[in-house]
Amino acid sequence: MDNSQYLQSLLDNIDNDQGYHKIREYGRTYGFHNIYYRRLIWTKLLGIDQQLPYQEKEKCLQHDQLLKDVNRSLNTISQIKNFKEIDQLRKCLMDVLDTIFSHYPNYSYYQGYHDVVSVMILVLGVEQGYRASVYAAQHFFKDYLDQELATTITPQYQFIRILLLRHSKDTNNQKLRDIMTIIEHPTCVIPWILTWFSHSLENINDISRIWDFLFCSSQNTILYICAAFIAIHHDTLEVRDEEDLIGEFQDFFQNLNNKERIQDIRLESILQLAKLLEDKYKFEPICQQENIQFSQNSIVYQHNFKSQLSYYNSQDKLYKAIPKKVINYIHDRSDIILNIGGIALTYLIQYYIVKI
Repeated sequence: MDNSQYLQSLLDNIDNDQGYHKIREYGRTYGFHNIYYRRLIWTKLLGIDQQLPYQEKEKCLQHDQLLKDVNRSLNTISQIKNFKEIDQLRKCLMDVLDTIFSHYPNYSYYQGYHDVVSVMILVLGVEQGYRASVYAAQHFFKDYLDQELATTITPQYQFIRILLLRHSKDTNNQKLRDIMTIIEHPTCVIPWILTWFSHSLENINDISRIWDFLFCSSQNTILYICAAFIAIHHDTLEVRDEEDLIGEFQDFFQNLNNKERIQDIRLESILQLAKLLEDKYKFEPICQQENIQFSQNSIVYQHNFKSQLSYYNSQDKLYKAIPKKVINYIHDRSDIILNIGGIALTYLIQYYIVKI
């Protein structure tokens, strides 16, 4: 069975006990290959409510700023920058943005969010792109839409720097350690974080592959991908003058489409390293040890899919309905339960323990 056939089988069984878990593992490891599967799977992973109406609204209060950004949007994506209907795409994008910010006036637009919505529309179409953008705003980009950017972004690039310092020390990478010792504020990662690389990369397939990974991950995973990107590509950076290192570093990583510097993006290597970094350097312990402070309600502490997907909803209801001794029993044997099969086995354990 080739990858496409296996992915289709996972999709056919996505609502089974371990369906979402398996498809997230697949998405992180291989990605979802093409627009056909992404249209089917992204909406599932986001838990999109098909009933969420898309009705175009009048101009929102932030219309003028949105229009400025939309009028210069989509030029960086190689597959469509010469598309003769690009103005029509921009009109669709403007309509969706006006609708979002009319429906959610508490959100403050930040420069780059239009790039996020652009990808949603290009992959999912206008109506589903609108729904996906709303859900992504609520569960992945909320910190940047309803808080001051300075308070949300600063701890994120601080975390990335600490992560790279620890990784460079543990791997004896002296060049990376020297660079990150000097670069106290790696602000080049800001557009990567705010747009999930959609502003910084020109190939929609590369952008979509990163999004496959992120939709299957925790909210803070974007920080690990940013760190992995620097770890993979820092060696290409030629520092001619140490006094100019900060400027050289920012310039190098702000222009990821400069083929003279980064000829091969090595995306799969970056994602593989991000997984290793996630496993080795846990988010919350590092924040506590280094006194990196996020707001208490920050999305970086959340796992949005667990609150939206039917499997986890049914799990939560089940856990609330059974005795505490059963929960402890399940937790002690979680590896066996995951391997054998979810809710059905959980009910069976509950039945036998209660009988005993």
